Amino acid sequence: MDAAMEQLVETYMGLAQSLAQQVWRTAPHALELDELRGIAYLGLTAAAARWGPYCQEHQYSPDALEFFRPFVVRRVRGALIDAIRSSDWATRSLRTRSRQIQEVSGGKNLPDAEVAARTGLSIQEVRATRRGMAQRPVSMEAEELDPSASDDVESSAFTATVLDAVVQTVNGLDDTHKTVLALHYYRGMQLQQVAKTMGITETRASQLHAYAVLTVHAAMAAAAAQEHP
Repeated sequence: MDAAMEQLVETYMGLAQSLAQQVWRTAPHALELDELRGIAYLGLTAAAARWGPYCQEHQYSPDALEFFRPFVVRRVRGALIDAIRSSDWATRSLRTRSRQIQEVSGGKNLPDAEVAARTGLSIQEVRATRRGMAQRPVSMEAEELDPSASDDVESSAFTATVLDAVVQTVNGLDDTHKTVLALHYYRGMQLQQVAKTMGITETRASQLHAYAVLTVHAAMAAAAAQEHP
């Protein structure tokens, strides 16, 4: 495992979690917070794996870590947005009508007839929209958070490939290793707390963590090498 890569992941873990929290606050019903944190972590590890090759390709210094933070932000937000988009069941037309209703209502619970008159929708359309959005309201428009306008135009396909490799690798771990990763990264527990929760020694928890991280990073490196030999 690349020690520098592991250090980047550890250093910017808080940033990844913060980005997940921001997106969750914007769209609390799109995905669970733990799901978003997991996706943010995978985005961070993908960014760490890509940082060295990216700097080499563009003749940047990998030690210029002041540029790594925005690199992470773009990749993590991109991963979160992709996840929101893929889980967003609401059609564009449904969200458009919902936005119209919200705009004319101004936060007030207006009668359906009045909303219909203000929006030009029929009463049936107003009621159908309210029923549809009530099933699982998604308040975030992914386009508003789209990072594609940034100077970094890295292909989302690369990120998807690396994340897919990580997901497959994690799924292939046994339950003990998965539990260590879940408690440490998703629940934010220190390894000492993980050990206590699992009823094992802290040394054993560290060993399980190290093996799992090594395995995941190896899979990421292999995926990255395959995409950019």
